[in-house]
Amino acid sequence: MKADRIKGVLLRVGLVLGIIACLLTVFVNLASLRCFNALFEATCSVATTRNVVALTFNDGPNGRTIDQVLPTLARHDAKATFFFSGQKLENEMDAARRVVAAGHELGNMAYSNQVMEDRDQSFHASEIAQTDKLLREAGVEKPYLFRPPYGIRSVGLLWELHKAGYHLVMWDVSDNGRREAPPEAYANAILAQVQPGSIVMLHALGTDDADAREALPIILAGLREKGLTAVTVSELLAARGK
Repeated sequence: MKADRIKGVLLRVGLVLGIIACLLTVFVNLASLRCFNALFEATCSVATTRNVVALTFNDGPNGRTIDQVLPTLARHDAKATFFFSGQKLENEMDAARRVVAAGHELGNMAYSNQVMEDRDQSFHASEIAQTDKLLREAGVEKPYLFRPPYGIRSVGLLWELHKAGYHLVMWDVSDNGRREAPPEAYANAILAQVQPGSIVMLHALGTDDADAREALPIILAGLREKGLTAVTVSELLAARGK
């Protein structure tokens, strides 16, 4: 009888541990999804009745291409958020300061632009902190917006972002797969997806992203035709529920 009781206890303990392991596996897998938002704050889009969208740029800075993009944004009275990696920011601090001076917003895209998955906590913390310091040098008073390189996230990264007071910013509209499309086709693909509250992710700062830069005025004109205004991520977050 005693042996049977011990066996029963062990079976129940095994069952509980199995359930916990399954739940943890499910949570880890869900946490890697782009728009999963539980426990850790993340935003792909915002529910709002206001006709605003957040325009965001990945990668950079690159002084030459920044100087092509900024006048286009100014002509269309558009604001944007630029996510920069620390390594590039170190070499292009003046370009980053020009972005800030033009009234745009800077976000943290880690330091070394590596995939932030299967890494230890010290790696995540260092990548966030190094770029945070550089963003402050560029003129950002309190950096708090983060986008992971390649859009890949993990539980470890989310925990370090939470500790550092960062908000994870993803997107619901992107140019993935269309970076080499003709400018008009590139722009039309973006405009077909966008709606009030969208976060648009563009790659237009690389030296090989000329088509995207040519598409930018078409996108901005198209947003206006739809009655939409391009704003920073912070401005979009402030419009949540309004």
